[in-house]
Amino acid sequence: MMQLCTGARHLEVQLVGDEYGSVVALIGRDCSTQRRFQKIFEEGPPTIADKDDFREAEKAAQRLAMSVGYIGAGTVEYLYKPETKGFYFLELNPRLQVEHPVTEGITGVNIPALQLQIGMGIPLERVPDIRRFYGLDATETTKIDFLNDKYIYPNRHVIAARVTAENPDDGFRPTSGKVDRVRFQSSPSAWGYFSIGVKGAVHEFADSQFGHIFASGPTREHARKALQLALKNIFIVGEIRNATEYLVELAETEEFKNNTIDTAWLDRLISEKRVQMKFHAEDMIFYAACLRAHLFVKSQKAKILDGIQRGHLPLQTDLRLLQSFQVELAHDSVKYNWSINRTTQDSFALTIGDTTLEARFREQPDGSLYVKCGDSVAQISGVEEPLGLRLRVEGQVTTTFPTIRDPSELRSDFNGKLVRYLHADGADVAEGEPFCELE
Repeated sequence: MMQLCTGARHLEVQLVGDEYGSVVALIGRDCSTQRRFQKIFEEGPPTIADKDDFREAEKAAQRLAMSVGYIGAGTVEYLYKPETKGFYFLELNPRLQVEHPVTEGITGVNIPALQLQIGMGIPLERVPDIRRFYGLDATETTKIDFLNDKYIYPNRHVIAARVTAENPDDGFRPTSGKVDRVRFQSSPSAWGYFSIGVKGAVHEFADSQFGHIFASGPTREHARKALQLALKNIFIVGEIRNATEYLVELAETEEFKNNTIDTAWLDRLISEKRVQMKFHAEDMIFYAACLRAHLFVKSQKAKILDGIQRGHLPLQTDLRLLQSFQVELAHDSVKYNWSINRTTQDSFALTIGDTTLEARFREQPDGSLYVKCGDSVAQISGVEEPLGLRLRVEGQVTTTFPTIRDPSELRSDFNGKLVRYLHADGADVAEGEPFCELE
């Protein structure tokens, strides 16, 4: 239905019913930013619909829940056509959804606590959070007509972003693996939570979401900027990929800023590759050379020390490689050959062509590297993967420098498990013909 209904928004009403037949509508959320029908951004209150029109949708949702004696938290989901102001019922989702803090942030109602109070048999009209939502004294027990009485409309806006283990450079393909470190600092305008396995890993047997960020402000624009700042301050290190940098750029698009999106908007952007990470290629190439030089020196030192522990004196060629060596990089189908000369314990001269750059490295306890070149200082981190060097420059972007390939090798564009070969050993394979299956 969502594929056939073009230009539509996904709006939903948050309901809670008690055992006495009452159902309260705690406003709702706009979940129109979706990728393959999976929500990416959620926000509230929905500003695309007029308040009076959305109130009618709330009442319709309340009447539906009352007609079936619904008890507990649930969500009625609609498709909304802005040009006709029409709401079209999708489903009643009989559970508490992960984006419920959006509703809590604009209404002040603690929904999990409310569920417990409903389970204890407390009427909705006697729950303090509900009474405050309607502007009533929390200590009184006067009746509330949830269909006709007006609640206090929120004076804040909340936007949430899902943090997923997906690779935006590979069509948002899910990734799995170890998570070494997650760093995020909450602020008065943004908070979040993360959930990973006991051994610090994201597995491949469930949804790829492992975190959620919630940002708020007096207006939608304030909340949008707070969300971007929060996403920029997330630092995730491990085998997985994540799309936080992509979400920062997504929130900066004119369509999102002007709230002119629909449920198919994000899929169109991804297919057309209209959202690009903004970075200076020259800077990233330089930092990649720095990281590869640092990793090479570390591995060479470990090799020499291992030999000494075994009673072997290091060879002169090994010692010379600690002082002078070559680093190769490939970016945008161009190969870059760097000559590296170690000038002091932590200083390097990186030469490419006729240009030489002096840099100092300082490794941090978390494995990241501070690089100082002139007056510029950057914190970088990365890891060598089968497909190349994955480099992250904190506060900027993550990018991959592909391994320079041997023409005799056949490589996939993504990591995966080899399921089976489609041709016998030694058989001819035509150009464009599938060779094997990966998952």
